[in-house]
Amino acid sequence: MIYLLATIVVLSILVFVHELGHFLAAKSVGIRVETFSIGFPPNIVKKKIGDTEYAVGAIPFGGYVRMSGMIDESMDASYEGTPPQPWEYRAKKTWQKVFVTLAGILMNLLLAIVIFSIMSGIRGIAVSSNDPVIDKVYEDTPAAAAGLLPGDRILSLDGIGVGTWDEMAAYIRNAGDRSVTVRYVRESEENTLTLTPMLQKTLSGGKMVEVGMLGVSPAVRMERAGFFGAIGQGFKTTGYWLNMTFVSLKLLVTGQESFKNVGGIIYIGQLAGESAKAGLLPFIGLIGILSVNLALLNILPIPGLDGGHIIIAIAEGIMRREMKVKTKLAIQQAGMFLLFGLLILAVINDVFRLFQ
Repeated sequence: MIYLLATIVVLSILVFVHELGHFLAAKSVGIRVETFSIGFPPNIVKKKIGDTEYAVGAIPFGGYVRMSGMIDESMDASYEGTPPQPWEYRAKKTWQKVFVTLAGILMNLLLAIVIFSIMSGIRGIAVSSNDPVIDKVYEDTPAAAAGLLPGDRILSLDGIGVGTWDEMAAYIRNAGDRSVTVRYVRESEENTLTLTPMLQKTLSGGKMVEVGMLGVSPAVRMERAGFFGAIGQGFKTTGYWLNMTFVSLKLLVTGQESFKNVGGIIYIGQLAGESAKAGLLPFIGLIGILSVNLALLNILPIPGLDGGHIIIAIAEGIMRREMKVKTKLAIQQAGMFLLFGLLILAVINDVFRLFQ
């Protein structure tokens, strides 16, 4: 039950913040918002205030904002054949259309920054020791199998002296799965052993590469962040996950990473449930990560996503005229077909993960 509830909470927050961005931006430039819904029909609750109907749908996995004069997922083209009205999306200037469409993405990034800033303010900023002393040995790794223990100080690798943790880590990464002779100190007594690092895939220079890993980590202390330090760390962490998401997408597109690794709503549910059981901070941290993911995915120039709407708005601005409704519908339908295909692929991957 916790997995289902956690999934609903995560998706509701992400969608609400995203759609709130569109809603506020649309209102600010005079676009009429016809519907603001969290969840999809049938509606549990709905109330019309002014020109907008606010609703909570029975299907909680999503939501939407419907603006007058805009062809979106609803495929509503009822305005066809009528001149643009002042309150419609299609009647606005190019920069206003782009602003409204971009607002949801910006709100998701803002949410991530706020979450990561709060987490840094509560927990502090992690600072790793550069001293080559092992603080933790992970199970089922070469270090654990070889008998290395917390507190061991690494002196040399293959006879080459080690002065810092970074030097040690760099040597092991470059060694790959080649045997390495390790000299270390334990309780003032020098010892020597030979072990073979395990290969692990990691991102390096925008590429997926295999590097050597022992399965150890250095000591980490938490330093108090302070108000501005926490905000700075919030921006830094958001930037980190933005880069990770971008590189991951790049690897998928270039074929360096398999589409089998693409996850869907079941995978998100698993992550949400596990993070909820781990505590409040891991749970909101996951929301922050997924919010960055949602922001970057939405800005892709794919019809049906915000990036697709931005491309259309810019194209209309360059042409100085509105595209034909039939053209917009065709573009939107093609995009929705592609997105549904990716959704089905993600669900299939999720099911295979469950059985594995």
